[in-house]
Amino acid sequence: MMSGNELQYSLIGLGILAILGLVIYNLWQERKARKHAEQAFRSNHHDVLLDGDVEPVIPPAPGGRMEPGLRPLQSDPAPAIPLPVKPVRSSQSSQRVQEPVLGFEDQAIDCAVSIEAPAGVSAAALFSAAQEVLAGVTRRLQWYGWSDLDSNWFLIDARTPGSINRACVTLQLVDRRGSVSESELDRFYQQLQRVCEQFLAVPRLPARTEVLGHAEEIDRFCSEVDVQIAVNVIAQKTSFAGTKLRGLAEAAGLQLGTDGTYHALDEAGKTLFVLANQESVPFSGEQLRHLQTHGLSLVLDMPRVAAPVLAFDRMVTLAQHLADSLDGAVVDDNRSALSDRSIGLIRSQLAQFELQMERQSMPAGGEIALRLFA
Repeated sequence: MMSGNELQYSLIGLGILAILGLVIYNLWQERKARKHAEQAFRSNHHDVLLDGDVEPVIPPAPGGRMEPGLRPLQSDPAPAIPLPVKPVRSSQSSQRVQEPVLGFEDQAIDCAVSIEAPAGVSAAALFSAAQEVLAGVTRRLQWYGWSDLDSNWFLIDARTPGSINRACVTLQLVDRRGSVSESELDRFYQQLQRVCEQFLAVPRLPARTEVLGHAEEIDRFCSEVDVQIAVNVIAQKTSFAGTKLRGLAEAAGLQLGTDGTYHALDEAGKTLFVLANQESVPFSGEQLRHLQTHGLSLVLDMPRVAAPVLAFDRMVTLAQHLADSLDGAVVDDNRSALSDRSIGLIRSQLAQFELQMERQSMPAGGEIALRLFA
């Protein structure tokens, strides 16, 4: 027969076991519910616009100017890039005044380093010292100062008056040369530290692995959309005279640039496409008087043009006009006639690339794209 104490201990033990059993049961039910929710909300659908079966005809250009022509293109859509979140304006800002953040366009493709100078520092002196110490940095650098009066960032240079307690410097991570290397980033960090030590300032250096990973993601996306489209006009019987070519180009509104090509410009004065000599001699006022050439190339740099499809249409129209006027033919890289079907496929691919860039908040021809594809 159990004593009173034994009975009491037995009841306590049973109570503990019951509680443990209830906890385990609840955890099992929660895990089961979570798995069910994940299965219910998991999406297996593909992006119809980006995964469609469109015949590829445009070549990817991993950087720099490619040879004119039409070649196969990878059809896989570019991966999403973890860019900084674009701020949304609101009447009540949630941003802390103590930790101001640069605008989206100023840091989306950059390594942004905040600099604290509690004792204050001359903006002009800080910039001048940085110019000297960081002279070997080949990536784009931009310096900003924080205005407590306006609660806003402003660009600083060697002529900026006054003192600041907070600054920020951005290092562009990617351009057509590729992404910043680990050695480049380390050298930038070390040299920036030297600059800050001169002014008793403290830089907040982002983690190297995160910066390099972000740079690689951007560079991977850029390699997918860095495409230049070219169509050629070749002579069929006699060569093209430079004087006649000059008259046709100027009548079409093209302007001769210092790079030896004619530029078609938009209303803002930005280049839509260029007209170049296929032969080694560049265009110039003097050369065109005596020039004889057997081929021309019209080239559109897709990521640098705000409306690439419309620019392509204008380029093809001009190519056909030149061919008709000069007794030439519009051909692809293999010297085959550029068919209406090929033109339609190119237009379709251009539209897809334009959509991809828009989804990454770096629209073709926009400020970020112009920096990336400079």
